[in-house]
Amino acid sequence: MIPGANVLNMALSVIAKQTVIYYQYLSRTLNNVGIEVGNYDTGVPLTGSFQPVPRNLYNQFGLDLQRDYFTFYVSANLLDLQRDVSGDQIEFNGLRYQCESANDWFAIDGWKGVLCVRIPVPVL
Repeated sequence: MIPGANVLNMALSVIAKQTVIYYQYLSRTLNNVGIEVGNYDTGVPLTGSFQPVPRNLYNQFGLDLQRDYFTFYVSANLLDLQRDVSGDQIEFNGLRYQCESANDWFAIDGWKGVLCVRIPVPVL
């Protein structure tokens, strides 16, 4: 394969795609109790391949067995967690996910594989 050919776009022409709602991280602000919270742009549709991480790989990857992880393969430059940055979020099937880390092929081939973890719904 030639760098820049975007292997993901080729794969998405033959495998099923999913559409998620993408929330781009904008900034952090202090809430009324002094905790920094992330601010996100209005959600927009984004198409890619949203695949569950196999449970038998959780230990190998050091993932928490009490959480749900997916990898979102997408031809977009999503932001993952970084120092002083909350990272982007996506919504799939009514559930919200935090973009935690990325296999970054964006500069070379125009796509990323982003590890996403479901954000737990607070119990009231």
